[in-house]
Amino acid sequence: METEMHHPLVEKGIAALFKELGPVETIEFFQRLGINRGDSVKEIESITEKMSKEEILQGIRKSRKQIHS
Repeated sequence: METEMHHPLVEKGIAALFKELGPVETIEFFQRLGINRGDSVKEIESITEKMSKEEILQGIRKSRKQIHS
């Protein structure tokens, strides 16, 4: 049985949030919901392992723009 955070539907939802909000706001979203348990490094790696280097860099750039605007 898969753990709750590693269910395909949950992973798909996290990836959608990551793509739309970027890493900083996705983490803030989870923190506001009280979802901040577990190993965040492993969770981020599981999300980004399916992304290209360029997709990851685009997410970082988007997050930086949001922080500085």
